[in-house]
Amino acid sequence: MGETLEMTPGVRVSHAELGEGVVLEASRDGYVRAFFGAGERRVPLAALRPALSRADRILANVAGTPERLRTIRLTLQAHMLPLMEGAAALTSARIDLLPHQVVLTHRVATASPRRFLIADEVGLGKTVETALILRELASRGELERALMVVPAGLVNNWHRELNEVFGLDFEVFGSEGDVTDRKTNAFAKHHRLIASIDTLKRPARVKRLLEAPRWDLVVFDEAHHLTAVQEGKRVRRTENYKLAEALKDHARDLLLLSATPHQGHHFPFWMLIQLLNPTLFRSVDEMVTQRHRLSTVVFRRTKADACRPDGSPLFARRWVHTESFVMSDAERKFYEALQRFLQDGFDLAKRQGGKGRALGFLMAIFQKIAASSFAAVRRTLRRRMLALTIHEAVLRDRALDIDGRDSLYGEARALIHEEYGLPQDPVGRGQVDQVLADLKLRLVRRLDNEEEALAEASDPYGNEAAAQSAEDLASLAVSVHLPEERLRIAEMLATFPAARETKIAKLLAGLGVLWRQNPQEKVVIFATYLGTVEQIARDIEAEYPGQGVAVLRGGDHGAKLAAERRFRQKDGPRVLVCTAAGREGINLQFARVLFNFDLPWNPMDVEQRIGRIHRYGQRDTAQVYNLILSDTIEGRIFLMLDQKLTEIARALGKVDEAGNVAEDLRAQVLGQLSERLNYDRLYQAALSDPELRRTKVELDAALANASEAREVVFELFQDLDGFSLEDYRPFSDLAGSVGRIHDFLAAALAEQGWTLRKAADGLFEVTDQAATTVARFTDDRERAMATDGLGLLGLDHPLVASQLTKWRSTPPERLGSSVRQAGGDAAVLCWWLFEASTAQGDRKSQVLALAMGLSGGRSAPLERLPERMLDRPPADGFLDLAERRRFLAEFAEPALQREVQHRGLLAAGGSFSAELLGWLEVGADDLLGENQAG
Repeated sequence: MGETLEMTPGVRVSHAELGEGVVLEASRDGYVRAFFGAGERRVPLAALRPALSRADRILANVAGTPERLRTIRLTLQAHMLPLMEGAAALTSARIDLLPHQVVLTHRVATASPRRFLIADEVGLGKTVETALILRELASRGELERALMVVPAGLVNNWHRELNEVFGLDFEVFGSEGDVTDRKTNAFAKHHRLIASIDTLKRPARVKRLLEAPRWDLVVFDEAHHLTAVQEGKRVRRTENYKLAEALKDHARDLLLLSATPHQGHHFPFWMLIQLLNPTLFRSVDEMVTQRHRLSTVVFRRTKADACRPDGSPLFARRWVHTESFVMSDAERKFYEALQRFLQDGFDLAKRQGGKGRALGFLMAIFQKIAASSFAAVRRTLRRRMLALTIHEAVLRDRALDIDGRDSLYGEARALIHEEYGLPQDPVGRGQVDQVLADLKLRLVRRLDNEEEALAEASDPYGNEAAAQSAEDLASLAVSVHLPEERLRIAEMLATFPAARETKIAKLLAGLGVLWRQNPQEKVVIFATYLGTVEQIARDIEAEYPGQGVAVLRGGDHGAKLAAERRFRQKDGPRVLVCTAAGREGINLQFARVLFNFDLPWNPMDVEQRIGRIHRYGQRDTAQVYNLILSDTIEGRIFLMLDQKLTEIARALGKVDEAGNVAEDLRAQVLGQLSERLNYDRLYQAALSDPELRRTKVELDAALANASEAREVVFELFQDLDGFSLEDYRPFSDLAGSVGRIHDFLAAALAEQGWTLRKAADGLFEVTDQAATTVARFTDDRERAMATDGLGLLGLDHPLVASQLTKWRSTPPERLGSSVRQAGGDAAVLCWWLFEASTAQGDRKSQVLALAMGLSGGRSAPLERLPERMLDRPPADGFLDLAERRRFLAEFAEPALQREVQHRGLLAAGGSFSAELLGWLEVGADDLLGENQAG
């Protein structure tokens, strides 16, 4: 047979060992060059057979057996389940799923093209929405390559959320990540990557990105940083924007995420829209006059839109009270000495120019620590004085000043005894020497990139969570210092107040009032720095023994969750004291009281803190208490900002009956303000402006601009489609969909001898052939979230996902069968996997079932419930191979073409492909009887 084959390039062939291949070149000596999965090979012509098409392989192997009918059913379900309308709501991720998130995910996943700006307000879950979109596209087989481009400070948050919560297997690209491009083009080899925008925007990296295969999806978080501005007649694009511009044509799908995409100026926003659809608006003016067309590329949901599945408000009310008070005389004396120290540092840094950058960064860290608490800044100052003493001793040693060295080491030992609370005995002295040796080693090995580390620690964007490392750095960065700094610190510490801090005393009094009203009240306390947190915990334990205090500090996500779990327990600690590490990634809505012991300089960070308790699932009014020393620079600026915000709210009628600023206005104005105001520079400049005259002018101007920008944004976005609960109705009843997943999994596992059953406690249990339990899970989302380690049944549950993959790969030879039915005419039922592609390369898939009588006429009754035919008794097929091929060519394929046109499934300029998924011959009893008798 092989010798008679006509071998021309392009002909598909089959080889017994190498599988299917394509002929590259025929040879005269009885050999052929062909390309197989294993690569290019030269094989004997006699060893080749014509490769059958998928349809031929199905039609040549029709068998009426129960096993064959089960195989067809499971294969069809494996293709159809990920394409269900409510697939986004069927994730096994243990998260609250909100109606607006489910609707948005479905709209994006089923759109063509998928190019959108998701501009939901802060707190509505853009990260969750993005992860759901990724998960749904992956389930549909439409996500092989994805790239997440995010701010550097958010890389780890995205990595944790996508991998730990949604199991999406992303890697981090960059010098500190899982993947680098030092040896090869990582963008070609690795298919799911998260990278910071600063890492990717370098020209060499952009070049490698474009040399790699096209991405299925690229996501830009905080997309308002993709800026392009108009300067006269020319447009200046930032490196961030140029990166997005390069990637938009190298990706099938593009998502931009930002709660504040419009900064009050139309041109940069228009340029953002140009990334998504350059033909939507020809100009900025057209965008303003035709703003309703923004709905085709922009989603914006507000907190007022969002609701629970039953239509009730998503968020409980919140009540925010600022408690202000003044320092004691002793505190004021120490505070003023500290301000002089900081001012001298900033002045010296300014005089030194570029050389003074590191000193300026160091002073900024100290200023933030001082704003947290006197305890925190004392801790850092004492440890810095210790480090400076050891550093000077090392220098004296190098200068061969033995007496000076020994004297300084003696001072260092005394400081260690005091700072670390070590006893004056042989054991204590040994511990002191160990601490001294460790500190010497750390100082000798100090960071070569100290200036870079200081800059990162003092950076206001996204780095509050690095507060603990900032404290350590401020203690140990001894190569950067003021003249006679060690002596100045000693003088300052000598004025440190002996009495309990005023702010801590106010906190303790407030806790007492709360616990007298309700002894079981759970309280969350936020403070930025570890020195503050440790002091708060000690004082609460001393004042209220037995109430219990859990501390949530930095570290891995597991440690944070462990602290949260202890706090959540009914008989667990009454207080959770959080460093900045608690600002993201934990949910504390089971508590309703929060104290901000210190206040981050950026008010949006305060909103994130409040969001830990004021979120979906909070049943009570969230009570927030801000503790402010009104005679500090930070306190005065905070109160000034709060007063101005209240004035704006009153002018707009956006205050409640208690005079509080409406939450939506606060978030909108502060979001705009964060883009206009450099808070670090504002607070630093205030040191040399004791009356805050310049500060007030700058704050007034920035707030006025932010308020105007909010108005501009409101006007431009007012015609966008809002969220309606009616949009969620088609996805709200998940019982049927979950039931289909359960039935598929039970049947699929049964094929390998495993059993899925409902256990006595209402959970589902999977056992293998040896009756060993291999998995337990639930189909109740709330129960899964409330129970550690309990899996949730969903499309992306590992067991379900593995079975979906397995049955989608069923060999075609097992996908043809036949059945008998009582009455009716003989017919053929065939299933097709249909995929439409637009001219831009966007794809959409679905499974179509077509049924036809033997004369080619459509059979509507069979098409209405096609899978029911697989329940019929199996029977021998009544067509031979030639008849099946003729039926396929003359009736089935033309019927598919007409169905596609009738349903409008094919976009203009697009194309489609259709793959035969299953073939079922449905014979009438009398016809089958005649065939079998013959």
